Amino acid sequence: MIKVRKTDILLARPFSRAGFTLIEILIAMGIMSGIVFVISTFGLDIFNFQIFLGDAFIMQQEMSLTLTSMGIEVRAMGPSANGSYPIESASPQSVVFYSDVDGDNVFERVRYYASGGKFMRGVTEPSGNPAIYNPADEKSKELVNNVILPPIASQPLFSYYDEGYTGNQEALPSPVDINKIRLIKATITADRTSQDMRGRSDYSAVMLIRNLKGAK
Repeated sequence: MIKVRKTDILLARPFSRAGFTLIEILIAMGIMSGIVFVISTFGLDIFNFQIFLGDAFIMQQEMSLTLTSMGIEVRAMGPSANGSYPIESASPQSVVFYSDVDGDNVFERVRYYASGGKFMRGVTEPSGNPAIYNPADEKSKELVNNVILPPIASQPLFSYYDEGYTGNQEALPSPVDINKIRLIKATITADRTSQDMRGRSDYSAVMLIRNLKGAK
């Protein structure tokens, strides 16, 4: 009688060639590709959102600094070098006045206005005797880009109020009587991503004309 040991049976088993089939490999590759795509898309969304927030912050900083500087000039406005009234003109999209913007004791002609989707500042130094302000001598500078004006923006760039301003009354009607202006409200609406309303920002400043307060 032949005795067969258990170890002999185990050794007699056929060699197993376990592995992945081509279909299994393709499925695994598809799953991995999907995971990589989702992760890449998520990372790109985060990157784009960071850019969006950065652009919005820069835009708000531009508007804040611009209106702060403008407010200082408005409060210090006074008669021009030739004695004309401190405010030359006032409209919903531009305002022209005289102020000593560089501290040389000479009042320059200052113009804030919108042009081609940009909020601009133009300064003209007086020349000659008697003094004149030659428009050709104006030096303009871009302050805020991507400015949106009415009717899309909710408010005009500039609104004007008389000495009875309380914060609730209507602005002076156009054409504005410059002799009644005692306060200017500037509102800049800008959007670096015009296709996305979430990128739109408004920044307002109320500017009291100090040297005209109480004048009749």
